[in-house]
Parts: sequence; C-alpha cells; structure tokens
Amino acid sequence: MRLKLSLLLLLTISFGSNQLIAQDLEQEGEYGVDWGGYLFGIKGGPSLGNQDWSGLETELLLAYHGALYYETIPAQGRFSFFGQLGYHVRGSKISRRRGFTFNGGQVTLPADDFRFQNVSAAIGGKSVFAYTRAADIYYVLGLRVDYTLSNNLSEYNDLSNSVSAAFRLNYPIEVEEPTRSVRPIMAGAIFGAGALIPISDKTSGFIEITANPDFTFQYNQGPIENVIDPFGGAPRTIGARQIRNFTIEISFGLRFMRKWKYVN
Repeated sequence: MRLKLSLLLLLTISFGSNQLIAQDLEQEGEYGVDWGGYLFGIKGGPSLGNQDWSGLETELLLAYHGALYYETIPAQGRFSFFGQLGYHVRGSKISRRRGFTFNGGQVTLPADDFRFQNVSAAIGGKSVFAYTRAADIYYVLGLRVDYTLSNNLSEYNDLSNSVSAAFRLNYPIEVEEPTRSVRPIMAGAIFGAGALIPISDKTSGFIEITANPDFTFQYNQGPIENVIDPFGGAPRTIGARQIRNFTIEISFGLRFMRKWKYVN
C-alpha cells in the first residue's frame, strides 16, 4: 500500500512539473529577448518629382509610388533594419507657356511632363527618437538602386515637327543603344521621418515623408549634331544634357508583425 502511494505521489509530482514547464513555454516572454520575428507591410502615396537639368528650368511633377517592405524587430524597441522594393514615377514638368506659330500668332502651349517609371530597391535603418501618446516618431536613412522600366521621351523625339516653340529643341530625347541617353540603373539615397500609430498588438499604421536624391544621372546625353532647326531650316547642334532626379514622397502604410517563440 505504501509503495502504491509513493508511486502515485511521484507520478503526480512529475505530471505537475511538466504542466508547469508547458505553461511557462506558452508565455509571451520579454520583448526582444526570448522571442523573434519580423515586420512587414505595404505603403504608397503621392510623389513630388524634380530634376536638375543643365540649361532648362523645370518644375515639380505630381506623381505616385508604392512599395512592399520588410523590417527587423526593433532592438530595445528603437532601432531596426529594413529592405523595400517599390514602383516609383520620377521626373519633372514644364508648365504651359506662350509660343509663336510660323504666321507670327501667339498660342498657349500644353504643359509637358517627363516621366520615368522606375523600380527601386532600398536598404537602410530606422530608429525611434521620440514617443508620444498618439505615435512613435522615427527617422529613416538608407541607400537605394533604381532600374528604369520605361519613359515618355519618345513623345518629344521628332524635333523637326516641334515648331511651336524654340525651347522644345532642347528637350531630352530617347537615344537607343549603343549611345543610350536614358541610364537604366541609378544609385541614390533615402532619408526622412515618420510617425507609427499602433492599431493592435500586431498591426500599426504610419505616415512617412522621405527625400530621395539620386547620386547618378537619370539621363546623360552628349551633343547631338545636324538637327534641323524648324525656325530657320539650318542644321544646329543640341548641347550635352545631364538630368538628375530628386523626389519627395509622402507614404501612408500598414505594418504587420510576425513573431514566434523559442521553444527548447
């Protein structure tokens, strides 16, 4: 009888210990210490594109962008690394101007825009620098590489028909290989700030504003000779032109958390 009681007691203690261990493993754990995971999300919004041209003044182009991104769990709740891949329309525009016809009459020219559809990949870091009741305020700093999918410069290639204004002879044009003028690959930076607004334990919304300057040229064209000037009929040379992008992007997005527990 004593032996049976002893065995029953031993089994009870063993079972209880296992239950305690199982309950402990089910706990959430300390933030950033004994669980792991990652953050991911989607963002997009309006863009303001500008370009640094040589020899021609341009204005801001209203466009758009969108991206998917991945982010590490913030260390100490502050610093994290991110990577993102997105579609971005970059460029600039020339507003409506007054021009002259061959008969000497004045006309108002349509607004012209120069659009480059780019795929952009970026990596960098984020860090929270201020906490408020409504949101966590953070900054963003990173590097990116853009690849040009297409552009609309073919609309301005036929210079001999651009008789409405002389400045159209100075528009950039698409030159095919081997002397391609539109650069297929550009390098640049991304920096800015944002506000992260918690929605639930694993979901947050955010608004972010970033500046995106290019280090390299979007367009790099040497002198083009023997172009017929429609105002005189004589050939002329269009000077070399280099164009660099600068884009301001306002992003609205959602961030989701995927996490797991470490179990021995």
